[in-house]
Amino acid sequence: MAVKRILILGGGFGGIYAAIRLEKLLGRCADVEITLVTRDNFFLFTPMLHEVAACDLELSTIINPLRKMLHRVNTFIGTVESIDLERRMVRASHGLDDHEHELSYDHLILALGSSTNFFHLPGVEDFAVTMKSLTDAVELRNRVITHLEEANSECAAGERQPLLTFVVAGGGFAGVETLGAINDFVRDAIRFFPNLKIDYLRTVLVTPDKLILPELNPKLGAYAMRKLAKRGIEVVAGARVTSVRQGVVELNTG
Repeated sequence: MAVKRILILGGGFGGIYAAIRLEKLLGRCADVEITLVTRDNFFLFTPMLHEVAACDLELSTIINPLRKMLHRVNTFIGTVESIDLERRMVRASHGLDDHEHELSYDHLILALGSSTNFFHLPGVEDFAVTMKSLTDAVELRNRVITHLEEANSECAAGERQPLLTFVVAGGGFAGVETLGAINDFVRDAIRFFPNLKIDYLRTVLVTPDKLILPELNPKLGAYAMRKLAKRGIEVVAGARVTSVRQGVVELNTG
């Protein structure tokens, strides 16, 4: 009996839910083998990354081990290197030495997701913190805490406001939620630092649109902008980041 091999590439929302669905439909079929290829052995609930960055949630809250989620789907933890459509073969690497395997398939599901687009803007990739992975959330949290500690030190007396200025580019859900979480976290934490005042804090959201949250209707976007303003967040609408250098974010408005 020939076994049909289904290969799913990518362990994000698309890949995981395809695997769960196929497991329910075909998991008990002896002539079907389903394999999920992903870089991590856990599923990451990315919409709550900003809450990890702001210390509102622990890491374990937004990750779920694949072996607890999938019982009849094989997992290959590694990196997809290439896809040969003619041979119906995927080359993937894994292990400490990055050795490679060839994984054959009869049916292929592509759910590889995306990577951050820096739009070739000078300095953005070098200085900006992205928000797509668990590593990004931890990096942002550590950087915010480091800035608080540095600003509180005696030697930073003249540089406290720049150290406590946080700029987020993008007025969609990810940008608004990330800056909102940073703003709340810093405002709550600043009282524990004797040399810092709330006046030193500046949080800025830059968006190319007239209103934030363009995914929603304009009334909700305007309402959200008013709410952010009440929380002390400055929204720069109708502007784009053109470049970033050490300590400076430049906008197309000058």
